[in-house]
Amino acid sequence: MMSKSKRQLLAERKQRLVADIEQQRIMLSASKEEWLQATAPYDRAWQTIMTFRPIVIAATGLISILTLKHPNRFISLSKKAIAAWGLIRTLRNSLNSANQK
Repeated sequence: MMSKSKRQLLAERKQRLVADIEQQRIMLSASKEEWLQATAPYDRAWQTIMTFRPIVIAATGLISILTLKHPNRFISLSKKAIAAWGLIRTLRNSLNSANQK
C-alpha cells in the first residue's frame, strides 16, 4: 500500500506533467501558423507540379520508348542538357555576385 505522501508526490508530478503538456499544445498551435506561412510557397509549387502529373507521366513513357529505339541520341541529348544546366547555373551565379558588389 502506498503512503499518503507518496500518493501526494505522484499527484503533484502528474499535475506538473499535465500542465507541461498543455503548455506544449499551446506552443504547437501557435507555431502552426508560422509553419504554414513558411511552407506555403512549397505547397503552391507542389500543387502546380501535381496539375501537370498526367503530362509528366505521358512524357516519361514517350522518353522511355525513344530511349529504347535510339539510346545514343538520348545519351547525347542528356549530355547537352547537363551542359546547358551547368551554363545556366554559372551565369546565374555570376550575375548574382555582380549584383551584390
